[in-house]
Amino acid sequence: MYVERDIRDAAGVFAEMEVNLDDVVDVQLPPFRDILERDPEEWHRPNWRRQVASWMLDRARNQLLEQGRHYDEWGSWQDIGANGLPGELTWEEFVASSSSHRHLQNIAGTRPLQLLTWSGETWLLPRAYADLLDRWERREEEVVALARLCSSCGDQGPYWGDWRPPTTSGYVTRCPPCSGAAFQPYTGHLRGVQYEMLRRRATRADEYLCRLCKASQASAWDHCHAHGYVRGPLTELTREFLQVRGPFR
Repeated sequence: MYVERDIRDAAGVFAEMEVNLDDVVDVQLPPFRDILERDPEEWHRPNWRRQVASWMLDRARNQLLEQGRHYDEWGSWQDIGANGLPGELTWEEFVASSSSHRHLQNIAGTRPLQLLTWSGETWLLPRAYADLLDRWERREEEVVALARLCSSCGDQGPYWGDWRPPTTSGYVTRCPPCSGAAFQPYTGHLRGVQYEMLRRRATRADEYLCRLCKASQASAWDHCHAHGYVRGPLTELTREFLQVRGPFR
């Protein structure tokens, strides 16, 4: 979604920032929320405070699992203790775990845990850094909002990108009605044809609608890897689903 040049420019600006480590703000980490209470769309929105809190809660839960303790013995493991961390988690244990997962625990290309400090009552971060993460959230929201708009009619699609199939010119957002008007449905006319034959003929899957959802532009030919027969055109999301569920008939 981003141009690499813009990312490098932003990194240069960040590197030159004069961060006053004495000017700090309370980051106000959100409380624990059970998975059943989550709004699926809201949960995927960029929220760096929720992400930091999630890292803490995940480590506290994993600590109990590693100890082999039954769930009935966990008690109120999500409650925040005097050290600002949930359950029986200590800062030393949290830092040790974070060090082994540094490639995962970054936000906007930065590592907030290196600057996070517990005051005895609240978690603190340098004000300039917290402002930077807030601006990242807003920019992410703007980019996703634009990517959700159907390129043909302007309707807004789902947050998680179901309307954005890959094409030869990049990802394009199209709603199901516009996809249905732009691409032809697959009629099963290639049943029994070898996938390699389609490749040699350059028969494109993205000229068709996905055989299963019949609403989005397909991106690849699903085929039997043992016998090589074509099954039909699918979107990438559908292909990923079938890798878990198994092929359709």
